[in-house]
Amino acid sequence: MKKLIVFVSFLFCFHINAQNQDVEATVSVIHPKVQISNTQIFNSLQQSISQFINQRLWCSDKVATIERFKITMLIDITAYDMNTYNFEGTIQIQATRPVYNSTYNTVIFNQLDQNFNFTYQEFQAMEFQPNANVYNLTGMLAFYVNVVLGLNYDTYSSEAGTPYYQKAREILNASQSMDGWRPNDGQSMKNRFYLIDNLLNDRYLPVRKALYAYHLNGMDIMHKDVVKGRDEIFKALESFEEITKVYPNSMLVKVFFNAKYKELIEIYKGAPSAEQIKAIDLLSRMDPANKSFYDTIKT
Repeated sequence: MKKLIVFVSFLFCFHINAQNQDVEATVSVIHPKVQISNTQIFNSLQQSISQFINQRLWCSDKVATIERFKITMLIDITAYDMNTYNFEGTIQIQATRPVYNSTYNTVIFNQLDQNFNFTYQEFQAMEFQPNANVYNLTGMLAFYVNVVLGLNYDTYSSEAGTPYYQKAREILNASQSMDGWRPNDGQSMKNRFYLIDNLLNDRYLPVRKALYAYHLNGMDIMHKDVVKGRDEIFKALESFEEITKVYPNSMLVKVFFNAKYKELIEIYKGAPSAEQIKAIDLLSRMDPANKSFYDTIKT
């Protein structure tokens, strides 16, 4: 029997080894706006992306099957040129993390990237080089996987996600000649550039610390003490309220509430009336875009 040859990259820990999978990604590729007779290319794209993410190790920690990092990706192809193999589209990325001693998975990342453009040929090898993004599709996928890993680690240990954000920044730096990676690309201050800028900028550190407190001190104790859990979550929110005043349009604040606003509504619907009023007031100040949703806490 031939031995399995494992190629180890000390920088990214990318092991191609399905037996030791640490990320579990569910990938869907849709194409309602692209009218072609042979749609096999989209099935192949979906399979290639799934294999690229799931058949390698992304971190050095040994991860049990039940601990795998869960990601769902919905890729909507809006244009496809069969002559140049160019794809245009969007990607919705959602990642969850299990809550201790429960069957509940809490959303930690829920982001729409509206500039998911790349080239792809059927059966093309999904090559990736972390310091030289020669293939934009795998570069974007690796970027978001590392962001998700960083956010996940931040929820278990304060600032533990930094090494993964740094890997994502290396991909960003290697991609500056490509559309979608620069400060002015896409939506103003709501793109890949500002996502990593915020995650690694000390001025937004209170948001990352709140992410840790929210999950470890709040969500993870709610199985035994719901009241204390809600109280710790409220304290975590208060701890970065000042950031929302000084930088109301910051990418990281948007990322936090994109992931959490629905959960926060459900958490405080079960609270006493006085606590609900305080929560609605705080959340509406910090995240005014979702005020109408927070108002439903009292209904």
